[in-house]
Amino acid sequence: MNSIILCEGGTDAIFLSYYLNKVSGWEFCKRAPEHLAIKTSETNQTINWYQRGNDRLLICGVGGKDNMSSFFTDKISSPMIKSDAFSKIVLILDRDDKSTEAIEAQASHLFIPIVTKMKHDHWIDNRYVNAFDIQMTVSSLLIAIPADQQGALETLMLEVISEDPYDAAIVKSAGDFVDRMHKSASRYIPNNRMKLKAHLGVTWAVQYPEKVFSLMDEQIKSVSWEKSEVLRNCFHQLEKL
Repeated sequence: MNSIILCEGGTDAIFLSYYLNKVSGWEFCKRAPEHLAIKTSETNQTINWYQRGNDRLLICGVGGKDNMSSFFTDKISSPMIKSDAFSKIVLILDRDDKSTEAIEAQASHLFIPIVTKMKHDHWIDNRYVNAFDIQMTVSSLLIAIPADQQGALETLMLEVISEDPYDAAIVKSAGDFVDRMHKSASRYIPNNRMKLKAHLGVTWAVQYPEKVFSLMDEQIKSVSWEKSEVLRNCFHQLEKL
């Protein structure tokens, strides 16, 4: 069985691959399944396969929320219609400042005609007609992150780090620092999205000063995300892949 996760960016994809490896045993796989050589077309896209037994999982960072629909149309829709390439499709979106209902409405229009309905934290069966005029079923799952507040992946990470009271104090102080710096550093943190990234960056700089110059994937691997109850609550449906 082949499944696919589509997320917004490379950091999301790295984080998910690390988490699913630790929690569910998905291992990186260099070779794609036969007839599914899906490739990136832009430098900010990532496409990587993972394997667990006979099952395969493709995790795609599409290069931003605005690229989600075109990425699916250009790279995923044709294999779905021609060869029923994936039996499960997962969409992971930053919640930002949107309501769950608004995100569900947006998500339900991204992958037409393969997927026409998506619901946060619930698997939904969608039916489509393949190239042989046969009606097929694909299960879809939407996960808006964080699960129960406005924000993005960084918000979720900060919430996980704050599960430890000692680190919670560091997270708060880092946030206070970024708030104070916002006006004088507006060239670098011009909006709330960048403030959130800076908040996580400052937190990590304090926690792991020897790794300040490490790449993002090394920073992500420094945290035992698999032990987090917050993440289990957010991503528990991914265990059904």
